[in-house]
Amino acid sequence: MIFVVDASVFVASARASEPHHADSLNFLQAIQEQAASLFCPTLVLSECAAALARQTAVPLLPERLLTYIEDFPQLSLIPLDVFMARRSAQIAIVHHLRGADAVYTAVAEAFNATLITWDQEMLERCPAAVSTLTPAVWIEQQTT
Repeated sequence: MIFVVDASVFVASARASEPHHADSLNFLQAIQEQAASLFCPTLVLSECAAALARQTAVPLLPERLLTYIEDFPQLSLIPLDVFMARRSAQIAIVHHLRGADAVYTAVAEAFNATLITWDQEMLERCPAAVSTLTPAVWIEQQTT
């Protein structure tokens, strides 16, 4: 199994008050146990840090999440080079995605990976480009 995980999943896993906290944690634990391959654009680091820093006044939480992501087993961080930036731009144009969302989609496309996200817009618009699921749906599929 090969996955690209959007920042929304990591952010939800870091804050117990997030609506998808438990499902995000369960998903991340399950893919570690299954030794799945995981790819994320390096953009995931700034997106996660920014999301948590804007929501809390505690710098320790974003720092902990960055360390968690960087130390995550099986995770490869993919740099946004010119080729990937151009492909992301093309995906954004065709699928009407935000820039960051297009970057995750381009990485998923490059690795023939399933894109895992809580972002509703990505869930609606990305399936035309790549397989896209929420962590909860993926977990449910594993139990059926």
